[in-house]
Amino acid sequence: MKYTLKFVLAMILLASGLSQSGAQDVHYSQMYATPLYINPAFTGNHDCDYRAAVNYRKQAYFTKPYETYTAWGDTRFYPEFLRRNGWIGLGTHLFYDNAGDAPLQKIQAMIFSAYSQGFNIDNSIYGSLGVGLGITNRSVNKANLIFEDQWDSTLYVFTDNGTKDPLFNNSTSIFYMDFNIGMTFHHLVNENWMYEAGMSINHITKPRESFFGTSNNRVGRKIIAHATVQHKLSDKVLLKPEVYYIAHMGSDELIMGANLVRGVEELKLYGGLWYRFGRDIIPSIGIEFNKMTIMFTYDINVSKQRLASKYQGGFEVSIIKRFCARKSTRREPCKMLQF
Repeated sequence: MKYTLKFVLAMILLASGLSQSGAQDVHYSQMYATPLYINPAFTGNHDCDYRAAVNYRKQAYFTKPYETYTAWGDTRFYPEFLRRNGWIGLGTHLFYDNAGDAPLQKIQAMIFSAYSQGFNIDNSIYGSLGVGLGITNRSVNKANLIFEDQWDSTLYVFTDNGTKDPLFNNSTSIFYMDFNIGMTFHHLVNENWMYEAGMSINHITKPRESFFGTSNNRVGRKIIAHATVQHKLSDKVLLKPEVYYIAHMGSDELIMGANLVRGVEELKLYGGLWYRFGRDIIPSIGIEFNKMTIMFTYDINVSKQRLASKYQGGFEVSIIKRFCARKSTRREPCKMLQF
């Protein structure tokens, strides 16, 4: 375990060194429920044949709440030439974000592929390399915007007069291509222990994102370093601590916490507590039945903004369904902790 800790710390330090200045991307609290968004190397790495999910987040704000929706799915297959020591994952996600009063909207569609290679006979140790390629649309409803030259400094009111602001006369819907890459390392130590760590880089090409045709405003690269440990405390209890570090354009975010899973016959009950450093305390609760997992979280805002937010944060729900078409998934090369 000491080598795992060194590996995680090294990736976190690397991520912090690559951070840049500017604004921040959309974030989730249930990072574990958005694997393709976190790292394309997770594509196809699960204990069934197919996986499909939806995520919803409503971020409380001082004006209109921000809302984020994601639908995603993935699968894997095993070409004969890889001799069952390797496999390929394929996946996709559709992302929609609606922010502010205007509103400012983001729609993104991506496809993902990952290659995983086992390093020992039973593939209990393997590494994965994944990529994501997609197209993003950003748009804003300029009819809902008020510009500086509409302010009447004499009457101290905004007028209905027209504006000469360049944004009003330019396109308010833009498209650009996006490219992500990531890698993970997975080790099933024994029937009671498993750990996994990785890092991804989003917006590799730093695409231009601007409503002003001549502007060279670009989306900065986003770095995500992450690690998780799974430990069976007993045949019916599993502990899953995790850590995520995100650095994007001068803003960083560190989330740590754990979920405790309790097996009760065919049910699994989830409960946990997470902390977004300096910002939110995040309790979690969930249930799993027939390979369908439903998780709920709520961000309790404890930052300096709590007086204005009244401790309100973001509500989040995720639904993940796994489909096991084959008679036995234990035979497959992707080795997971069985619980």
